[in-house]
Amino acid sequence: MEHGVYLLRILCIYALIFVGFTALSYHIYTIQITNHSSYYKKAKSLYTSKKTRIGSRGSVYDYHGNPLIGNLACKDILADLTLIPNDENLRNLIIRKLGIILDIDPQILDRRINSNAHEVVIKNKVDMEMASRIGKLKIQGIRLVDNQKRYYPKGQLAANILGMTNSKNEGIYGLELVLNDELKSRRLTQVYERDRKGQMVHYNPVRSAKIVDGNDVYLTLDEPIQHIVESELEKMIIEFEPRYAYSIMINPKTGAILALAQYPSFDPNDRNDINIENCTNHFITDIYDPGSTMKCLAIGGAIDYGIVSLETEFDCENGYWYYGGYPLRDSGHSYDRLNVAEIIQKSSNIGTAKIALRMGKNRLYQTLKRFGFGTKTGIELQNESSGILRNIVNWDKLSITRFPIGQGISVTPLQMIQAYSGLANSGTIMQPYLIDRIVNARTGHVKKTEPKVKHVAIRPNAARQMVHAMTAVTTEGGTATKAAVDGYAVAGKTGTSQKLIDGSYSGHDKYVASFIGFVPAHDPAFVLIVVADEPSKKSYYGGTVAGPTFSQIASQTLRYLHVSPLHQVEKKIEDNEKFVIR
Repeated sequence: MEHGVYLLRILCIYALIFVGFTALSYHIYTIQITNHSSYYKKAKSLYTSKKTRIGSRGSVYDYHGNPLIGNLACKDILADLTLIPNDENLRNLIIRKLGIILDIDPQILDRRINSNAHEVVIKNKVDMEMASRIGKLKIQGIRLVDNQKRYYPKGQLAANILGMTNSKNEGIYGLELVLNDELKSRRLTQVYERDRKGQMVHYNPVRSAKIVDGNDVYLTLDEPIQHIVESELEKMIIEFEPRYAYSIMINPKTGAILALAQYPSFDPNDRNDINIENCTNHFITDIYDPGSTMKCLAIGGAIDYGIVSLETEFDCENGYWYYGGYPLRDSGHSYDRLNVAEIIQKSSNIGTAKIALRMGKNRLYQTLKRFGFGTKTGIELQNESSGILRNIVNWDKLSITRFPIGQGISVTPLQMIQAYSGLANSGTIMQPYLIDRIVNARTGHVKKTEPKVKHVAIRPNAARQMVHAMTAVTTEGGTATKAAVDGYAVAGKTGTSQKLIDGSYSGHDKYVASFIGFVPAHDPAFVLIVVADEPSKKSYYGGTVAGPTFSQIASQTLRYLHVSPLHQVEKKIEDNEKFVIR
């Protein structure tokens, strides 16, 4: 028995020794494997390097293929610290030479080159001429890597819409940001062996992988029209010195934006003096009370509901009328009786308010909603405002008389031109859009934006009547004779609105002057809006400030589009439709 116990103890001791030895062996083996992996990585880093190659970021063109955004070849200057000589004098010489050529503070270069990193960036996106100068120095450890930088060949043209990229070639504003996933390319990292001088000796198999360029984007913008709009807007800015100015042109039949300009703007090629405020697309982010440009839309709804016709007369109270305990004036005019067509031509506040009262607040609210107010347009840009159209339950007694004359309701310039596109397109509003097509860089597949009906604001007959009345606005007796275009019928409306500052209207200090219209009136080639926010010289009236700019842009664009004045003869309203304009 004792002998058996003794043997059992001996066996247990041997078992423990075996298990311990096995565990120790495994631990030593694990250490060896770990160390081997670590040593291998260190050794590999001494004779291999990585080279990152990038495809081209997609280009952006106007509708006809004129380039708006492209790429320029450049180089990144990198320092491989394992190859730069340890000799302090040589390092200082390298630092001085690079600092002079690249215009970099030597102290900054010194910190970079003497860091503990394996490889550091000396400078990104160096132009090819400068890179060539550095390459000719043949400095050991300094290498040049292919790169690209974004280039905007037209400078400020459409800069707010196009936006720009950051140092990593990623979109940060405008369409560069919105379309970043479409435009960006795929990076490819290649590992290669090098000799002790840093020269490449072998690629690994990844070299066969394809680099994928970003997709190309074609906009609805027409570059010559964009140039016309921006040039004429600049003239208005010089003459009247507004705080902001906008002009938008749209094809009412499709919703395609033909031009979109804003002041102030910027040159995305020059980042030194860019004011971030100027990069904002104020034509969709900022809102204003539109003033009299709202009248045609409200009255159009009244005609559509059958409440009035163009011949229906209203007493305009000789220019001064009390309602809800507050006065309403026809600025500078003393009209007696006017029919609806004349109320539009003369821009009577009192006449419009009385039409709205007969219409009723429910119908007025539904009309304003159908024209798109209080809702974002859905344009392909960020931070769009929905404007302000209070829910009907929040209207006060004055709302029904003030909203139809463009007070107490706030809109963006893009919302306003969307609404007028409905009038121009027989009452049907199309979805506004900026992107015509996207071309896949790898397959060549084209993704085309098809025009889309948004909704019907009013019926065609009501729209035709409104267009007829609006053509009198630019003729003798109207409020915008300076917006007329020789040889063409123009349907349009002026707007002169006081700005709401800290909850109250600004008296005679700050105004928004605007004109919006379309031409030829009965078969429009485009709808155009011109807005001057806070004009500070000469005048603040829409017909005087914005009207002439509308006329100049429209006449030049019609010539560019080869729209003949004779085209209108066939498009007049039927002879049996008589509208009385005294």
